[in-house]
Amino acid sequence: MSKRSAPFVAPDHIEDPTSKDGKKHAKVLLSTLQEDIASFRDTQFPPDVLRQIRDMPIYEGNLAEVQAYQQRWQPLLARAMDFYPAADLPPDYLSLPASLEIPQFIYHVQRLHLTKTRAKESKSFGSVGALTDKCGDYTADEIARMSAVFDSDEEARLVAHREFIDLRAYVFCRDNKGEMLEPERVRFYRTGLIVHALPDFKIVDSRQTPRKRRNDAYSNSLADNGIWKIYRKK
Repeated sequence: MSKRSAPFVAPDHIEDPTSKDGKKHAKVLLSTLQEDIASFRDTQFPPDVLRQIRDMPIYEGNLAEVQAYQQRWQPLLARAMDFYPAADLPPDYLSLPASLEIPQFIYHVQRLHLTKTRAKESKSFGSVGALTDKCGDYTADEIARMSAVFDSDEEARLVAHREFIDLRAYVFCRDNKGEMLEPERVRFYRTGLIVHALPDFKIVDSRQTPRKRRNDAYSNSLADNGIWKIYRKK
């Protein structure tokens, strides 16, 4: 199934990484890495040696082609691993954060199932001011209703929900014995997905019939500006 991303760790070569200066240095280095990745993507993505799948930022090739393309990314991948050393390592095999926009490489892929799912983004807030900074404007009546939540309970939180269509790929791989593994659910639209396709590689495209989102535990919103619906957090 889908995985959370690897946690950030300040690189070992930074002196006193837990200090204020050390954290600032780490942020500068990470920002530089992100700029270098963006520059590299401008010239190297989409890949020129692989074949695009449908209209998606997904590309497939044989083992040699995928390995050759991943090798181009290796210097940037190595730098990213300095910040996220748990990425792709056992036992959890956590991924790099999508914010880096480094393509995801998956090998020994037998089948790819493309889906659309109705989903929601969720954010939690401890004040009305913080909420409106992130979610935009609301009417005076809505502001009053949200403020009343905090007036009645200082420990209360507001939660904001924004619905969207979530594109995912269920990736079915084979292990070294040729046995099919449990599918891995991958969000790929921001990073791109590179797959090593096995013989008889198949694509199942279910994007025309989005799956229904699970029933929401929240109802009767306090505010709704057409993008974010606001509720008292349960």
